[in-house]
Amino acid sequence: MLNNLTNFFNLIRGRKIKAIPSDSDLIPLGTRDLRYDGSYQPTAIQFKDLASAIGEPSVVFTEGIVDPQVQATMNPIVGTITNAAGVVFDRYRVQGIATLAGSVTYAYLIGVVVGSEDMIRVKEDTTILATDTIVYDTVASAMNFSVLVKNVVGSLVSTQSTFIADDNTISASEDHWFTLVMTAAAPFEAEVIIDFTIAVPQGTVIEFFN
Repeated sequence: MLNNLTNFFNLIRGRKIKAIPSDSDLIPLGTRDLRYDGSYQPTAIQFKDLASAIGEPSVVFTEGIVDPQVQATMNPIVGTITNAAGVVFDRYRVQGIATLAGSVTYAYLIGVVVGSEDMIRVKEDTTILATDTIVYDTVASAMNFSVLVKNVVGSLVSTQSTFIADDNTISASEDHWFTLVMTAAAPFEAEVIIDFTIAVPQGTVIEFFN
């Protein structure tokens, strides 16, 4: 049977190709053993054990080189999303803090996610809050809020718009530039908590630069 695994024509003709492995499916391995020709003996591992050993997708993280006003990280989340076409997506959570002070409009880069042209934002997992203020109106989606912030004399004022933009036209289609944009009628200050989730096709290796 192990020899047959190298004969893909027979496997294809016999319709033995699987799109999604079962937990109990076996994957052939070569285990180091000097008593065997070539110093390896044939062994196997269950798919569920291999997946457990690999763990969650890795994220390469480079901090603090893009926009000092925003400190953010990205980490993988357990669990997946399957779209209507049957494509499975891995989830990643982006969290950070932005310090705003002294301006009417802010456009601060949260970070750049590199490595996947196909990317979605998971709305139900997304929030954007200003510390000690109130989110009182959902404008267009979970990525876009109006919030109350403090003006220069300490009074609460409403932002005219607050949203997180995703632009993949700046450098390359697989480079997603996530930017926090906030605007009010007068200069204001706030400590903004950023917390949103993105999803990319399962198995894609992505990088996050902040």
